[in-house]
Amino acid sequence: MKRLISKILAGIGITIVAIPVLLIALFVVIEVVGYVANHAATDKQTKELTAYIEKFIEDATIVDSHSFTGNTSGSGNHVECESMVTFNSDMAEDEVDRIFDAKYEYRELEKTDGSYIITVYGDAPFPDNIEGH
Repeated sequence: MKRLISKILAGIGITIVAIPVLLIALFVVIEVVGYVANHAATDKQTKELTAYIEKFIEDATIVDSHSFTGNTSGSGNHVECESMVTFNSDMAEDEVDRIFDAKYEYRELEKTDGSYIITVYGDAPFPDNIEGH
Protein backbone atom coordinates (compact mmCIF):
# COMPACT_ATOMS: atom_id res chain seq x y z
CA MET A 1 0.00 0.00 0.00
CA LYS A 2 2.86 2.37 0.86
CA ARG A 3 4.48 1.63 -2.50
CA LEU A 4 1.27 2.42 -4.34
CA ILE A 5 0.87 5.75 -2.54
CA SER A 6 4.53 6.67 -3.15
CA LYS A 7 4.19 5.79 -6.86
CA ILE A 8 1.06 7.93 -7.12
CA LEU A 9 2.75 10.84 -5.34
CA ALA A 10 5.83 10.48 -7.57
CA GLY A 11 3.60 10.54 -10.67
CA ILE A 12 1.81 13.65 -9.41
CA GLY A 13 5.16 15.33 -8.67
CA ILE A 14 6.54 14.52 -12.12
CA THR A 15 3.34 15.85 -13.72
CA ILE A 16 3.51 19.08 -11.72
CA VAL A 17 7.10 19.64 -12.84
CA ALA A 18 6.57 18.46 -16.43
CA ILE A 19 3.59 20.70 -17.29
CA PRO A 20 5.43 24.04 -16.90
CA VAL A 21 8.47 22.65 -18.73
CA LEU A 22 6.27 21.51 -21.63
CA LEU A 23 4.47 24.88 -21.76
CA ILE A 24 7.78 26.76 -21.85
CA ALA A 25 9.07 24.45 -24.59
CA LEU A 26 5.86 24.98 -26.58
CA PHE A 27 6.23 28.77 -26.25
CA VAL A 28 9.83 28.62 -27.47
CA VAL A 29 8.87 26.42 -30.45
CA ILE A 30 6.03 28.78 -31.43
CA GLU A 31 8.37 31.79 -31.25
CA VAL A 32 11.03 30.06 -33.38
CA VAL A 33 8.43 29.00 -35.96
CA GLY A 34 7.10 32.57 -36.01
CA TYR A 35 10.61 33.97 -36.48
CA VAL A 36 11.31 31.67 -39.42
CA ALA A 37 7.89 32.31 -41.02
CA ASN A 38 8.23 36.10 -40.67
CA HIS A 39 11.67 36.14 -42.28
CA ALA A 40 10.49 33.86 -45.09
CA ALA A 41 7.55 36.23 -45.72
CA THR A 42 9.90 39.22 -45.87
CA ASP A 43 12.23 37.45 -48.31
CA LYS A 44 9.25 36.52 -50.49
CA GLN A 45 7.95 40.11 -50.40
CA THR A 46 11.37 41.44 -51.48
CA LYS A 47 11.61 38.95 -54.36
CA GLU A 48 8.08 39.84 -55.50
CA LEU A 49 8.91 43.56 -55.36
CA THR A 50 12.05 43.02 -57.42
CA ALA A 51 10.12 40.95 -59.99
CA TYR A 52 7.38 43.62 -60.10
CA ILE A 53 9.96 46.32 -60.85
CA GLU A 54 11.58 44.25 -63.58
CA LYS A 55 8.20 43.48 -65.15
CA PHE A 56 6.53 46.91 -65.11
CA ILE A 57 9.50 49.27 -65.48
CA GLU A 58 11.13 48.21 -68.73
CA ASP A 59 14.40 50.11 -68.36
CA ALA A 60 14.89 49.28 -64.68
CA THR A 61 18.26 48.13 -63.49
CA ILE A 62 18.27 46.72 -59.97
CA VAL A 63 21.16 48.16 -57.98
CA ASP A 64 20.49 46.76 -54.51
CA SER A 65 17.83 45.10 -52.40
CA HIS A 66 17.46 44.96 -48.66
CA SER A 67 14.91 43.45 -46.31
CA PHE A 68 14.16 43.88 -42.63
CA THR A 69 11.83 41.95 -40.35
CA GLY A 70 10.86 43.50 -37.03
CA ASN A 71 9.27 46.58 -35.54
CA THR A 72 9.77 49.24 -38.21
CA SER A 73 7.71 52.04 -36.67
CA GLY A 74 9.33 52.12 -33.23
CA SER A 75 5.98 52.20 -31.48
CA GLY A 76 3.94 49.25 -30.39
CA ASN A 77 4.82 45.61 -30.12
CA HIS A 78 4.42 44.08 -33.55
CA VAL A 79 6.43 42.68 -36.43
CA GLU A 80 6.38 44.07 -39.97
CA CYS A 81 8.08 43.08 -43.20
CA GLU A 82 10.08 45.85 -44.88
CA SER A 83 11.53 45.49 -48.37
CA MET A 84 13.77 48.13 -49.93
CA VAL A 85 14.93 48.00 -53.54
CA THR A 86 17.20 50.53 -55.24
CA PHE A 87 16.97 50.70 -59.03
CA ASN A 88 17.85 52.98 -61.92
CA SER A 89 15.31 54.12 -64.49
CA ASP A 90 14.76 57.05 -66.84
CA MET A 91 11.00 57.11 -66.16
CA ALA A 92 9.45 60.16 -64.54
CA GLU A 93 8.88 59.94 -60.80
CA ASP A 94 5.11 60.37 -61.02
CA GLU A 95 4.92 57.56 -63.60
CA VAL A 96 6.96 55.25 -61.37
CA ASP A 97 4.78 56.16 -58.40
CA ARG A 98 1.62 55.30 -60.36
CA ILE A 99 3.06 51.88 -61.17
CA PHE A 100 3.64 51.14 -57.48
CA ASP A 101 0.31 52.69 -56.46
CA ALA A 102 -1.47 49.99 -58.44
CA LYS A 103 -0.12 47.22 -56.17
CA TYR A 104 1.37 48.56 -52.94
CA GLU A 105 -0.65 50.51 -50.39
CA TYR A 106 2.11 51.06 -47.82
CA ARG A 107 5.17 52.28 -49.64
CA GLU A 108 7.67 55.12 -49.86
CA LEU A 109 9.30 56.19 -53.12
CA GLU A 110 12.41 58.33 -53.07
CA LYS A 111 14.63 59.55 -55.90
CA THR A 112 18.25 60.39 -55.19
CA ASP A 113 21.14 60.83 -57.59
CA GLY A 114 19.16 59.33 -60.50
CA SER A 115 18.24 56.20 -58.57
CA TYR A 116 14.88 55.28 -57.14
CA ILE A 117 14.51 53.71 -53.72
CA ILE A 118 11.19 51.98 -53.14
CA THR A 119 10.37 50.81 -49.63
CA VAL A 120 7.37 48.55 -49.16
CA TYR A 121 5.86 47.56 -45.82
CA GLY A 122 3.84 44.39 -45.35
CA ASP A 123 2.18 42.42 -42.60
CA ALA A 124 4.03 39.56 -40.96
CA PRO A 125 2.33 36.18 -40.58
CA PHE A 126 3.16 36.22 -36.86
CA PRO A 127 2.80 39.92 -35.93
CA ASP A 128 3.00 39.33 -32.18
CA ASN A 129 6.30 37.47 -32.36
CA ILE A 130 8.97 38.28 -29.75
CA GLU A 131 11.04 39.90 -32.51
CA GLY A 132 8.72 42.93 -32.49
CA HIS A 133 9.31 43.77 -28.84
